[in-house]
Amino acid sequence: MYPWLNDWRQDPKKFVRVILSLLFATELEMGFDPTVHRIDVQGKTCYVYELTQESGETLYFRTTKTIFNPRTACISGRKTRVWRVIEVTGPDGSRTKGDKEVVLKDVWLDKDSQTEKKTQESIFGTLEDINQDKKKLEKLEWLEVDYRKRVDDALKDIPYSLPFMRILHDAKGVDCKERLEKALPDRAILSPPERLVSSSKNVIPSSTQNDISYSPTGSSHGPQATPNPEGRPQRQYKAKTQYRLVYSKVGYALHDARSIDKAFHAINNVLTGDKMSFIC
Repeated sequence: MYPWLNDWRQDPKKFVRVILSLLFATELEMGFDPTVHRIDVQGKTCYVYELTQESGETLYFRTTKTIFNPRTACISGRKTRVWRVIEVTGPDGSRTKGDKEVVLKDVWLDKDSQTEKKTQESIFGTLEDINQDKKKLEKLEWLEVDYRKRVDDALKDIPYSLPFMRILHDAKGVDCKERLEKALPDRAILSPPERLVSSSKNVIPSSTQNDISYSPTGSSHGPQATPNPEGRPQRQYKAKTQYRLVYSKVGYALHDARSIDKAFHAINNVLTGDKMSFIC
């Protein structure tokens, strides 16, 4: 579909444009993040994240352990990562500020999305209004005694009495460029070309099978890749913005639960608002 990817001589002008765009691209355009520093601590690779607050103050947090990061050896790419971190004094990560570990989440949001910290503050503000309005509290009399007690306990000392992982700090980073209007999605652009490969393996005895077919999707029997396959919603390719936040509590991912009963117990606590379970 894109012959110049396999043989640049079939479209030399496009090949030259690609090479020149790489040569003159800035480090940021190439994917280098100046706010993440890779360091070595006692023979172990760690990262120091910079969080620049709205006030202009910059905070530094050094990773100590992975909580959620499927590819721990790779820091590139727009995906969510969650780390156990400790605050340090600078990008070199050599001096710590206390010994308390917290949680840092590194995520990319749609550019026009509300941040998680603003959402949490909105929830806290609404609950404060309910707590101050006695008439609204009287409307909760229909609740069972056990749940009414949980509501009363939750409203006693907002936000500390609530089953939320309280956000201490957050910061926005760089934005991705908007998608060009003329750019069209194509899932097959990086797929291998359709070809036939001879093989003597997995051949049914007494059959005439002697080759295996490969399609641009990368699977041997899958359909041809299309810009908008049936059954999938059209992706909007919205511009993303970098967002990082620090939680006051340290937890672990649900898929790291040591047993199925602990996993379901955690889910039950989230649904019922139990204080022993903290909601991100």
